[in-house]
Amino acid sequence: MNEVLDAIYKRRSIRKYSEKEVSEETVKEIIDAGIMAPSARNAQPWHFTIVQNKEKIKELSDNALEQRKILGKVISGSFKAMGLGSLFYNAPLLIFISGKSDYPYLKDDINLAVQNMFLAAHSLGLGSCWIGMAKPLNNDSDVKKELGIPTDFEIVAPLIFGYSETENKNVPKREAKILKWIK
Repeated sequence: MNEVLDAIYKRRSIRKYSEKEVSEETVKEIIDAGIMAPSARNAQPWHFTIVQNKEKIKELSDNALEQRKILGKVISGSFKAMGLGSLFYNAPLLIFISGKSDYPYLKDDINLAVQNMFLAAHSLGLGSCWIGMAKPLNNDSDVKKELGIPTDFEIVAPLIFGYSETENKNVPKREAKILKWIK
């Protein structure tokens, strides 16, 4: 099978990571893959914040979970009760992608970058996962300041990466839901 299609079909969200750190070189490879994504008018609106400090990742997890409580969001189960201890599944690498809130294609463009990054990570032997439950961090100006994210920026994609503790061999069969095929 073609290597690109193989990566697309086999890449899965990973939620169990080893403690092995991701090298700076590998992080740069993942970011470089992200910035090769297409963007509207070639605006390349993405900005990256890279966190590899375990204590900081834990602190951000606690903050995001607290923000969800403040917002009245229901969290299915407790991460601590599940033995995870962290919203970020104890991954050794957390990358936030953000951009100017008023850019009309921000989410579209960043989503394209994310897919490139996830496929690059998979090809480099890493697992990855989008942590949408961390988006409430947008509501904490102190966190954004600490992360170097300008106040007029929005965190669009909180992403985790690391070396998976398990190998996922189960690739589900999926069928396209075609509404109409016009020939």
